[in-house]
Parts: sequence; C-alpha cells; structure tokens
Amino acid sequence: MSTSWDEYAAGWDEDEAVRTYAAAAHASLIAELNRRGLTLSGMRALDFGCGSGQLTERLAEECRQVDALDTSPAMLDVVRAKIDRSGWAHVRALDALPEGDSTYDLVVCSSVCAFLDDYPTTVRALVDRLGPGGIFVQWDWEIDPGDDEPFGLSRDAVRAALLGAGTEDVVVQTGFRVSFEGEEMAPIMGAGRRPSLERGPGVGRG
Repeated sequence: MSTSWDEYAAGWDEDEAVRTYAAAAHASLIAELNRRGLTLSGMRALDFGCGSGQLTERLAEECRQVDALDTSPAMLDVVRAKIDRSGWAHVRALDALPEGDSTYDLVVCSSVCAFLDDYPTTVRALVDRLGPGGIFVQWDWEIDPGDDEPFGLSRDAVRAALLGAGTEDVVVQTGFRVSFEGEEMAPIMGAGRRPSLERGPGVGRG
C-alpha cells in the first residue's frame, strides 16, 4: 500500500466503478461465507487496505468489530468521517496492525494484494492474526502476461500464498462478474481458513 493513494481519496466514493466493485465483492464474500456455513454476525473483521471504506461500511452493518487499515492518511480521513457520521463505536480506522495478540475472525483484502511489495509475506502476517478457524479473503485483478504492462496476480500465485500461509480449504476462483460501461469486471477471489485447534461451532455460524 502507498500514500500515493491520497490524491484519489476525495473523489473515490464518487467513482461508480469503485462502488460497483465493492458491492460485488461484498456479495461474493457473503456467498463464500455461507458456503462455509458462516455469517458475518458477531465476527471481528480486519479490512486490510480499506481505502475509503467502501467494504468497511458493509462489514460494519453486521460484524461485532471492524478494524479498517490503510497507509493513506487521506483515505483514513474519509473512513473516520464515516465512523463519526454513523456513530460506529465498533469500527476503528488504523494505519498499522494493532500491537499485541489481537486476533480476527475475518481478514479481507479488496484489490490490495497485487500492490504489495512482498505479497506472500504479508499474507502470512495477516493469516497469523486470524484466530483458529478464521477466514482470509482477497480480490485482485488477474494478471495477463500478454499485456504490454502486465499487472495483477495469477491464480497459481494466490493459491501458493494462501497455502504457504498455512490456510486450509483454499479456494481460488473468479470472485464475481459484473459489467460496467461495456467492460466486465471479473477479479480473482482467493479464500482460505486458518486451521481450528479443535472442531466446534465456531464464531459467526448461522
């Protein structure tokens, strides 16, 4: 993540493509959690690389706690304004992971991981913040090696990162397909579960 995103903060929420992407990512998250027999209700969630908080807003509606993390001060200012307006006592805007051994039930990374300097290491660090049975979910553009300037992640890279971080029940697939201004958005979704110490009902089960 980079503070170069500051210049986009003021108008980020006005971008219809951003709103469309966030809504579709949220819907695909709900579907993936449901497939695993889980719901957002009662979860402690980390929105890593939250930007202006488009996904944070949706998580806040159901989660018990949401930490919205970004390194762009201007993006975090937008998130903090939303927290103030909505009176969300259970949502925090952060510029770094909390110190200590705080854990989450869910970590989401929406269109973030392809920008990371060390993607596999960051995934390992984030999975380490999950409690037993916690879920990691990311969405990123799929790289096309044939492009003049290839950008994104391959499915093999996503799978390798999730497995390397020690997650189980790994799924790597097209997260959603939505049309916008004649173009199709079809990012990769990668999801994995941190192993449980023991089998049980787990948080957030419906």
